[in-house]
Amino acid sequence: LAPKDRLPKSLKKEMKGLSWSAYSKEKPYILVAGPVPGEMYEKMILPILAPDPAKDDKVEFGKETLYFGGNRGRGQVYPEGNKSNNNQFFAEADGTIKAIDSLKVTIQKKDGTTLEQTVLPGADLVVTVGEEVRKDEPITTNPNVGGFGQAEKEVILQDMNRVYAFCALSFSIFLSQLSFVLKKKQFEKVQLAEGF
Repeated sequence: LAPKDRLPKSLKKEMKGLSWSAYSKEKPYILVAGPVPGEMYEKMILPILAPDPAKDDKVEFGKETLYFGGNRGRGQVYPEGNKSNNNQFFAEADGTIKAIDSLKVTIQKKDGTTLEQTVLPGADLVVTVGEEVRKDEPITTNPNVGGFGQAEKEVILQDMNRVYAFCALSFSIFLSQLSFVLKKKQFEKVQLAEGF
């Protein structure tokens, strides 16, 4: 992971304040970021530095595969069993909506008793005061836009000396082919001049 002091200003601006960190000391090659709002971070930039084989004997030139995974949404239930605010809430009884006070919905049952139901922030209420509801009918929208995505990309750590050698080889092959073509043209002109 590239240290923050080595990131150019343009890259920092493009990252929009996103912060990456190692998953743990035992697994520093696993990098994580988040949780972050999905609307703001549809595209996430991961700044990594290429290792230098001249400085580290363990690093070898070659191809490496990077695996990316993203999870959208959170757990539906807390460890205690309570619902998270990533759930759709349903009416706990038949009746009429008597009052809505911020995140508390009061339902008046048919027998006249009232039931106060608390919904968590995240979802929007879809009921209004005076509306009849049935048990297990949704009273909020479903905020759970979840899912998991993954991808893999390959990066190649290339020795620049190999690149230079390849360029030199390609150029020498080009020159030899060019000289063969020119020699052939010269030979054809000689043959035409001699009348063959």
